[in-house]
Amino acid sequence: MDIDFYDIETNFVRETRRRALLIVNPRSGNMRGVTVIAPAIEALSAAGYETTAFTTTCSGDAVRLAADYGADHELLIVSGGDGTMNEIIRGVMTIDRPLRPAIGYIPMGSTNDFSVALGLPKRLDQLIDTAISGVPTEIDVGRFNGRHYAYLASFGAFTDISYSTPQEAKNALGFLAYLGSGMNSIANIKPNPTTVIINGEMITDDYAFVSVSNTPSVVGVINYNKQSRVDLNDGLFEVMLINYPENAIEVGSIAHALSTGDFKNCEFMHRFTCSEVKFILDEPVDWMLDGERVDAGHEVVIENVHSAIRIMLPREKKRRRLLFE
Repeated sequence: MDIDFYDIETNFVRETRRRALLIVNPRSGNMRGVTVIAPAIEALSAAGYETTAFTTTCSGDAVRLAADYGADHELLIVSGGDGTMNEIIRGVMTIDRPLRPAIGYIPMGSTNDFSVALGLPKRLDQLIDTAISGVPTEIDVGRFNGRHYAYLASFGAFTDISYSTPQEAKNALGFLAYLGSGMNSIANIKPNPTTVIINGEMITDDYAFVSVSNTPSVVGVINYNKQSRVDLNDGLFEVMLINYPENAIEVGSIAHALSTGDFKNCEFMHRFTCSEVKFILDEPVDWMLDGERVDAGHEVVIENVHSAIRIMLPREKKRRRLLFE
């Protein structure tokens, strides 16, 4: 009997090569996303991966692609901005936990706050290397009225400025200028009585800003690191409630607390940690989930999904729990 050694060798290679899924938003970062495709596929091939690649064409594509193909691959690499990453997480969370692929993130958006929270490198070659050969690290994700998100749900002052300002402009503005723009935005917000149910406590007040996050820094002005550490995989959110200021003195007190990170001594700022929080609003507001505006109605329930996904992080972060100190 003749034996086709070529077929045997080919089949062996196909069966032993790992499988990677590459999803790229080509429009992200002023069309810089397309520059990722060739070097990423080349690096994946060199690392022993058989790669399936897709580009997104419209909103929701990344959700569908991750949900439909993610379970068949060990590694899912996404290139895009925070919004694309949000869609990937929403898709991956539809997959049974044992089958969820590790996620490598190559940020290419104009705003990449999530990559900063993860401590990812800046250079493209280093990002690709981390996405392929980094350390798979479990982190929590949020569930907002049943919809998953990566790291930040918020409404009120600062929110629009954070996501409408490109990262380069943020760096150029500096913290104080950015803080000033955020404080000025309070003038455009009308008081809206809100009841917050958190850790068995019910609080009702008018808030200028609310955030429920899994990140050491929020919208460029709230830095939790100055007071304590944030663990991205502890099953808990950081919740910040900033009261609506009644006068210039209260505005100044809030601005001072934000600039120093001393939230404990500001009576208008309230920080909590929790695994679940509920908001009941007199009037519905626009929430932002990882930079995407959503209409949530009068009631919002936000839950922490512990150790929900695995993100590829730089090798120097070889820790089971991702801590920021």
